[in-house]
Parts: sequence; C-alpha cells; structure tokens
Amino acid sequence: MRLIRYWFKTDRGTGYGVTAASRNEAMRLLERYGYPLPLERVVNVTEGVTTAALDREHVLPYAGPLLMRGVWFPCHNV
Repeated sequence: MRLIRYWFKTDRGTGYGVTAASRNEAMRLLERYGYPLPLERVVNVTEGVTTAALDREHVLPYAGPLLMRGVWFPCHNV
C-alpha cells in the first residue's frame, strides 16, 4: 500500500499532518483525534507535502514519523 503525506492547513493555528493511503483516510484519522478543533476550518489540503514545505521551527521539531501511517502533527502516530 502506498502512503501519502498530507498537510491540512487551517484558518486558525498551524495545521495538521497526516500520512495515509488516501485523503479520505487521512481525514478519518484526523477526526478520530477530534481535529479540526471546534471553530477551526480546513482551508487547504496539500497532498505529497515535503519536509521542505513544513515550518522548521513550529512543525518539524514536534512532528512524529512522517513515513508511518497516522497523524504526525500533532504527533499521535508513535
């Protein structure tokens, strides 16, 4: 199974990172942890996001493994 990294940009906060087989699966994984938060809206989804595109100060230091299936920002996949 091919896994894809997704970045869910929100209108508030930093956003969410998920690795999954499809966008629908990624959204289900986010919802399992209660994301997006109340009063927060997903405004854009990047499929195949690279580490170069992620915030080096606020996301990468706190991200879980991007190659594993699950929510990696905030880290729920370890």
